[in-house]
Parts: sequence; structure tokens; C-alpha cells
Amino acid sequence: MSKLDDEHTHWKLMRDLLAFQFKLALDAFRDLLLRPVSIIAVLAGIFSRQPDSGKYFYDLLGMGHKSDKWITLFGTGDDADASTSSDAYVKKVQDLVLNEVQKGGVAKQIKDRTDGLIGHIRKD
Repeated sequence: MSKLDDEHTHWKLMRDLLAFQFKLALDAFRDLLLRPVSIIAVLAGIFSRQPDSGKYFYDLLGMGHKSDKWITLFGTGDDADASTSSDAYVKKVQDLVLNEVQKGGVAKQIKDRTDGLIGHIRKD
């Protein structure tokens, strides 16, 4: 867990929300791409002279399964296989933001003001 996560659980929640939104976008893009490609794969298999007309389609399903494992839509960065998934990219962005906060400047000001606002809201 990062320093911000130790101090404020709402930062972990925000990180997980942003990671989930990123993964939803990846998943949606993949789904949009797979629609026409799957139709083309089936048509190519039907019209090819291969004995296995489903080869292209089932290969595509295999790639789709691998992409599911990589996206880990419902996983979090705390999962064991995070280094081999989209969570690795989320972690890089998180580390970049944490470094900017630790340097001070605008990122630190935004964090401090957000903490103050959340603290004020939770008191009421």
C-alpha cells in the first residue's frame, strides 16, 4: 500500500475507481473491435479451403480470453498477478502522481485541498 493509501482510504477508493474506469474503457474498445473481426473470422473460415472452418474464430476466442486475463476488469492493483495485467499501467500512473505529490507544487496543493474538502464534508 502506498503512503497516500495509509493516510487516507478515500485515495485508495479513488485510485480503484479510476483504474476500473480505465479497464472498462479497454474492455469496451476490445468488444467494439471484436464484433467485426469475429464476423470476418467466421466468413474467412467458411470460405477458406481449410478442413477446420472454425480455426480463425476459435483462435480469436482464445485471444479474447487472454485479453480478459490481461484487463482483469474486476481485479484491483492489490491482486497477486498485477504485474502481468493492465494493473501494471495503473501502478505506473499512480507512482507518477505520488512522485508529483511528494515534490510539492500543484499536485500537492490539489491533494491537500481535496483532503480538506472531504474532511469538511465528512464533519457535517
